[in-house]
Order: sequence, then structure tokens, then C-alpha cells
Amino acid sequence: MNQLTQHILLTMSSIRLIPHIILYKTKHRDVNEDLLQVQDRKATVGNFIKAMTRERTFRNLFYYRMGEYRSVFVKWLCPPERTLNIWCSRIGGGAHFEHNYATYLNAESIGKNFYCLQLVTLGTGHHQGRDGRPTIGDNVKIMTGATIFGPIRIGNNVTIGAGAVVFRDVPDGATVVGNPAHIIRQEN
Repeated sequence: MNQLTQHILLTMSSIRLIPHIILYKTKHRDVNEDLLQVQDRKATVGNFIKAMTRERTFRNLFYYRMGEYRSVFVKWLCPPERTLNIWCSRIGGGAHFEHNYATYLNAESIGKNFYCLQLVTLGTGHHQGRDGRPTIGDNVKIMTGATIFGPIRIGNNVTIGAGAVVFRDVPDGATVVGNPAHIIRQEN
């Protein structure tokens, strides 16, 4: 797409995004770290418009950051990805969801710089006599089709491989794969 066409489309899109831009300006601190992960990797209104126009999964994260009741009035103008469900009490800044269809994020909390691909499930399960949801640390990458469940802790700087099934704690710096998941690499 040439620059002129792109500029015209983004300008037209910004008209429907006026309420979103106002929300962004009032709560920009909550969204700026996420903006640094997408499109131009800048915390600007222009990059916000690009991300909201082009990335449905960014919309989900934006609506999550704004809160359920505040965003309900503007979602219809710029619909989110219908199959990306976020049920977390807290997600740290710098989150990036890529191709996230059919993804269900039901965790106690998720740390900073969270990267997640499609078909991922974080959810309630039973582990060591307890029921609960996982707690995800900082700088965690979860690849396609991974399932993480139960009251477990995923440490910082962890990579969970595609299709992994995790139901035990994962230490900091680990890379896990398989069903059941096992550590294939451990960094200090």
C-alpha cells in the first residue's frame, strides 16, 4: 500500500477513534508501554491510531486497560478480537498479543513484557491439593497452543514452547516444552 493511501485510511480511521483517543489521552500511562511493542514502537497518538486500526488484539488490551465499564461505550466503534478473552486482575506494562485468536487468559496476575501467541489457555486447575489460577512473572513468552493451569507460578524470563502443557511451577530463566512440560534449557 502506498503512503498516500495509507495516510488517507488512517485519517479516516482516526475519526471513528476520537472517543478512543480521548480515553488514551486520559490514561496514556497505562497504555504507553504496550504501544512500544506494536507498529512504530512509539508512545504517540499516531502509533495509537495505527495500532487500533490494524491490530484487533491491541484493541482487547486497550479495552482491558481502560476497564470494562469505561470501554463498553466505545467498543462498538472499533471491535476487539472476539475470541481473545482476558480475565486477569493485573497485566504489567509492555504486553504484546500477536495473532491471538482462540486465547483465554485467566490468571491471578501477569507481569511486565508479556508476549503471547494464539490458542493459549491460562486457567483454573488443581495442583498439590489446591485450586486456583497461575501467576505469570515478568518477561514471559508463551508460544502457540500452550496450556497453563492451576495455582502455579511461572517465573521471570521464561519461554513456554508451542503446545506445552504446564501444571507445575516453572523457575526463572527456564524454557519448557512438551506434555507434560519439562525444562530443556535453564539460564541463570
